[in-house]
This record gives sequence, structure tokens and C-alpha cells, in this order.
Amino acid sequence: MLQKYIDLKLLKYLAVFYTIVVVLVQFKKSYYKLIGTSSYGPLSWGQLFNHGVFIDWFVVIGFMAFISYITKLMFESWGAKGWKKIIWVHLFFSFFIGYFIFFVTAVISFLIGDISLAETSRYISFKHFVAVVEVNFLVYFAMIGIVNVYYYIKKVQNIELQKAQIETHLATAKLNMLKAQLHPHFIFNTLNSISALIEIDKEKSQNLIADFGDLFRDILDFKDKNLIPLYRELALLDKYIDIVSIRFSDHLLIEKYIENNVKNTLVPHMLLQPIFENAIKHGYGYNTTELKIKLKIYKDSNYLYFEIENDGEPLTAAFEDLLPNGTGLKNTRDRLKTLYGNDVKFSVKNNKNDKGVFTFIKIPLKLQT
Repeated sequence: MLQKYIDLKLLKYLAVFYTIVVVLVQFKKSYYKLIGTSSYGPLSWGQLFNHGVFIDWFVVIGFMAFISYITKLMFESWGAKGWKKIIWVHLFFSFFIGYFIFFVTAVISFLIGDISLAETSRYISFKHFVAVVEVNFLVYFAMIGIVNVYYYIKKVQNIELQKAQIETHLATAKLNMLKAQLHPHFIFNTLNSISALIEIDKEKSQNLIADFGDLFRDILDFKDKNLIPLYRELALLDKYIDIVSIRFSDHLLIEKYIENNVKNTLVPHMLLQPIFENAIKHGYGYNTTELKIKLKIYKDSNYLYFEIENDGEPLTAAFEDLLPNGTGLKNTRDRLKTLYGNDVKFSVKNNKNDKGVFTFIKIPLKLQT
């Protein structure tokens, strides 16, 4: 119930600050009492400590709890536009706090028998108030500074949290859009393969349609997931390879080297299929009728690495120049960027001997929980 009106974390900061103030003031009072130049002479050490530390501390913290609540209301209701009104309110309370603290502290001390009626009158006199008015003023605004900084930081944190949530929603929407774009692209290319095969071998084309149905069913099973275990991704890739192998028969060779300890890592859904599709589509040419594709997957303590190399036709231009003309690899690059930001590397380049293409991907290592 108390937390509804008072931020206990803020109250803790105010209590720590005022504890430091009280310790410093008590040190000064004790010093002047020792050398006999203080108006606190009539008070015993016990009375001085009880009156000047415990009672004063609780009264001020109680008062500042009320002020912090008022400040929060002004902060929420008036905002930056009401800064003039806020300053006037705090100016009033900065002077009022002196009388309030002196009066309440003196009355409590009198009631518990620490000071006499005459001493009580002296502590709540205007003369005593004027003697420490600048100290009360500075302490009050120091504490108000803490209150305002605290609420400002809290507001900034809330804004940053909302911003992060919006960015997450936008990233999710973008990924869904990219996946929605990728699936029709994959279907179109696979159907073209089936269409080409029908003229050659009707029986194989029928098997290809059945395999394609199984593959697409598996793809749809993960349609709502951005990251899936690597072994699932490899299973999808194997089904795709089975489909395209029917068309290219013995002219396509796939070699895979995959570390045993990487299969439970999380990777983007349909990460590898567009790369293999691109390698097959552009790898064959007038001078290349046999195609070999090598896949290597390994990791270190922070990243997961993919190397896909083929010995087919080389790129005719720089990868960045060719990227806008395609869908699959551009989609893959955009999804990687959306998922991992700048903490990702994706490059496609010709091999050193200009025979074939080498694709390299590095993504942050995430393990399946």
C-alpha cells in the first residue's frame, strides 16, 4: 500500500544523503560544544544526540517522503511546461521545511522530556530559523535535485524500454515479412524444377511433388519461429537436396563437414536453403556441367561459422552489386541483419582461382535451452 504513494528506492537514496548531512552537522555541533562556543551547551551529550540526530532524521525523511510524492505528481501533471509553478512550490517548501522541522522536532523532544518549555520556544523562534535558513534551503534543494534526477532517469529508462519494445515489434514484423517473401520465392523455384522434370521423367516428377509436399509441410511447422535448432535446419536442407538431386542426377555432389557439438545451436530458419539454391542455380554453366558443393559448420566460444563453397561458375560482378537483382540471398542478408544487428558477417566472393564461389557466415552462438 505504501509503495503506491512513496517510491521506497527513492526514499532510501534520500535517507542516505540526509544521513551524511546529519553526521556532518552533528560533528560540527559536537566540536563547538567541546570548545564551549555553542548554543547547545545546556544540552547533555545524550540530549544533543537524541534531539539533533534521531528525531531530526525521522522528521526530515518523513517530510521528504511527502515532498517526493508531491514532486512526482507535479512531474506527471505539469511536465516541463510547468517548471515555473514547480519552482515556486519548492521555494515555498524550502522555507517552510525549516519551521516544520524545528517545530515538530522541538515538540517531540519536549514531550519525551529531552528539553524544557523555554528551550522548545527558543528552537521554534524566528531567530533560530534565520540562523540556519541557508543550510535548510541548500539541503532541501539538494534533496529535491535527487528526487528530480531520480524521476528523470526513471522516465528515460521507461522511454528506452518502450523504444526497445517497439524495435523488437518492428524487427519481428520485418522478419515475418521477409519469411513471407521467401516462401513464395522457394515455391516458385521448386515448381520450376518440377515443371522442367515432367518433360523428362513423369515418374520422378511425381515423386518430386510428394517430396516437395513433405518439405513444405516441415517449413510451415516453423513458420512462427525465427530461430530453430541447427539439426532441424540441416534436416530441411537434406530434404531440399533430395529434391534437386532428382533433377540433376549424378551431376551434383554435396559434401558436408559438421562438428558434432554444434547441432543444438540456434540458427535462423531457412538460412542454408537459399544459399544452396543460389549455388545450384548459378553454379552450372556452359563450362560447368558437374557441380560440387561443400558445407562446413563449426564454432568457437562466441560464434557459429558457416562455409559454403562450390566449384561452379564464378560471380560476374561484386556480390553487393548483384544482391539487388536476387531475392534469396538479399532476404538472407536482411534477416541476419535484423536478428543480429552488426554482430554478424555475411560475404559471398569468388574463390582465389576464380573457379566457384565461397560463402561465409558468422553469427553469435546461441544454444538451445
